[in-house]
Amino acid sequence: WAFAKGFKLFPKEGHGSVSLNCFANTLKVDLPALNKILKSKHGLVIDGGYGKLKGLTFRISNMGDETDETIAALIKSLDAALAELGVS
Repeated sequence: WAFAKGFKLFPKEGHGSVSLNCFANTLKVDLPALNKILKSKHGLVIDGGYGKLKGLTFRISNMGDETDETIAALIKSLDAALAELGVS
C-alpha cells in the first residue's frame, strides 16, 4: 500500500522490522491532520514520528493483535483520510 501511494521505507534496507513499518513522509502529508481525520472518523491513529523525525516519518504497527482484516481496515481508512486531505 505505502509503496503504491509513493511512500518509501525509512530504515535502510536490511534494518526494517517485522512488527512495525516506518515510512518516510515523502508526500509531505500533514500527519497531525491525517491523524485527526483517522481518529475522529475511523477511531484509529498512526504514529506521526517523534523528536527530529516528527512529521517526517510515520509508523504503522502490525504486531500484537493485528490481523490481515484490521490492517486492511486501517489501509481503507488511510485511503479515505488521505483523499480528504487531497492526497491521491
